[in-house]
Amino acid sequence: AQVAISLIPNSSFVLAGHGTRCVLLPRHMERRESGPRREGGEREEGKWRLLNPLSIRFSQPRIAPQFRDGRLVDETVEEVYDEALDSVTRPAAGGKPPRDSASGPPPYDALLVPPFPAIRVISWRPKLRDASGEAQRDARGEVVLGKRNWFALDNRRLQCMQQAAAKLWPRRCCMAVRCLEEVPGTSTIRELRKFRTTTEGKSVDVAFHFGDSKHWSWAQDAPPGTIHGLDAHAEVEPEGVFAEDLWDAEAWAPHAVEKSKRAAAASKGAALDDDEEEQPQSRTRSAPVAPVEALVAGKTQEPADAMGASRTVGARHCVLADCPLTGWQYVDPQGRLQGPFDLAKMQLWNTLGFFYPTLPMRCDAADEFVPFAHLWPTGAEPFSRQVIRYRP
Repeated sequence: AQVAISLIPNSSFVLAGHGTRCVLLPRHMERRESGPRREGGEREEGKWRLLNPLSIRFSQPRIAPQFRDGRLVDETVEEVYDEALDSVTRPAAGGKPPRDSASGPPPYDALLVPPFPAIRVISWRPKLRDASGEAQRDARGEVVLGKRNWFALDNRRLQCMQQAAAKLWPRRCCMAVRCLEEVPGTSTIRELRKFRTTTEGKSVDVAFHFGDSKHWSWAQDAPPGTIHGLDAHAEVEPEGVFAEDLWDAEAWAPHAVEKSKRAAAASKGAALDDDEEEQPQSRTRSAPVAPVEALVAGKTQEPADAMGASRTVGARHCVLADCPLTGWQYVDPQGRLQGPFDLAKMQLWNTLGFFYPTLPMRCDAADEFVPFAHLWPTGAEPFSRQVIRYRP
């Protein structure tokens, strides 16, 4: 069947889509299709806006305490810096903010600038879910929706920024975010299928392993005595629930936007905390140990078997030595060298289950990288006493 739609010229609605899949949208959404493009022709997603991180909700019920590159969220908070808003709140190059954004100076006390790409947010009414994750339904069997709010698609980044903002409470902070639009046929719709929060996004569980988590909300990190009349699910209302209600970040904080863009370009498209990786993956705490000679085909020499003893395995010289206090390095899944780190940090990350058997690692820059599982004597706890060093 065909449906004819007549639109009034200069009306506030447009027909968007292609082929037989079209939808009637507010006219402001049409701008997205003609927005700026990145290198390579890809359109830049969403509108840059200023938003208080404490007013943004988590879209998932559970996150890992580290980013995909191995950095802990708690440590990354120290890399977030704040600026007095009166030193940056002026339209760039003396221009005026776009008409489709809030007018007047932003009502914030500080601007937070993170070391990673901007958080993507979407204005959304979530399904209300019980503690088991099942959607709640009314007497007629219809799904019950919660209040519209801003929800993050990058949940670990959000926790990092909420920690930074909570430390400055009751000062009102903001950051540059990218407000995405709910347009059919875009990646945003796929992201929405992952919205599984059971607290309307007011809090989140933080854990590496299922069944071993810490429930967290920003109020826990606020200075003592500053949370008056607010519970553990403290709510901060946003200045608006649509991009048109918020202040344009490119106009009021252009340097923060540019830093975010540079961070995104440096990541080469690899998301820092892609929500497909958001759910913690269970990993073996003590990596299975493989014989040293398994690294060299056709060789049957025994590995080092006593402190200070050594063996030659193929072209490698293997030495059993004390675990050094510093100098530990590994190659992350994106092929980037990480480290050097000290032994205490490596012990912590191992306890949290970060390392996996095939992760390339070494304890000294003079050694060769070998799989994590090949660094330890049979039956030894990683990073506890001894390590097998492989030298050219």
